[in-house]
Amino acid sequence: MSIAAAIWLVQDFMQVFSMGICIVPDLFLFSVLLLALKPGSGTGRQSALIWAAFAGGLLWDLRWTNLPGLTAAINGAAVAAACHIWHKVPAQARTVTLFVIISGCAHLLSGIIHFCFWTIPSQAAIRQLAVQQLLAVPVLVVVSLVFWRLSDKHA
Repeated sequence: MSIAAAIWLVQDFMQVFSMGICIVPDLFLFSVLLLALKPGSGTGRQSALIWAAFAGGLLWDLRWTNLPGLTAAINGAAVAAACHIWHKVPAQARTVTLFVIISGCAHLLSGIIHFCFWTIPSQAAIRQLAVQQLLAVPVLVVVSLVFWRLSDKHA
């Protein structure tokens, strides 16, 4: 979990340096999803990661947003839903493709929910959302490659 905390700090610094340009992709959410869904993560570890996602989201809210608890709820719910879906799927289907689908959908839904609560003009908000989602694509590729390397078949 210290990795997730370090990534939270990196995301925070990136947001500071890109203020007014764009909203950075949610690196923290991607990292917690990676840690929760990687092979060998038990339910106890996943429960701890759900709470870590909630705590990281709450810190993000207190630092950046005007609605404390929104990102915390989104992150906690996204990781909980991802873990639930992951365990409902047969073990043979728990592949990189499923990880990409779950992580990509979690990031997209997080962005859309935040978009609904933004207080900036809608055209600027749409542009910010689009840039954030496009910047998330290379991040998702890297996280997926890490997941692939951690999987049992390729470790």
